[in-house]
Amino acid sequence: MLTRDFFQEMGLHPQELKDILVFMMQLFIDHKAALLQALVAGEGYGLELIDRVKQHTNGAITLLQGRVYPALRELEQEGFVKSYESDPLPERGGRPRRYYKLTAEGRRAAAAQRDAVNALFQLGWEAR
Repeated sequence: MLTRDFFQEMGLHPQELKDILVFMMQLFIDHKAALLQALVAGEGYGLELIDRVKQHTNGAITLLQGRVYPALRELEQEGFVKSYESDPLPERGGRPRRYYKLTAEGRRAAAAQRDAVNALFQLGWEAR
């Protein structure tokens, strides 16, 4: 079994162990589940939601931009979120920003998976 002792016997420093575990989590994290939980706190745009997940996990999970936007589109197609564009923003060269918010169905799905996702979010390791 892969335990902390195993990795220490392999000569890995605890920070290296943390880095390996975070990398493994990044590969397998369910972006849609994390985004639903981030949207429970309120609507937001892509980068804002990425930051929200990072804060909720104490930096243990950073969603990848290349996977967040497809996941948001899938959630919208599945009826869990709705999106809308803001007014054009001068700081974005006159382009609007796309915001996402939960639908009633999305709230139900987020509530159904809350315990599992919250357990994951509380895995934030402290460097030793």
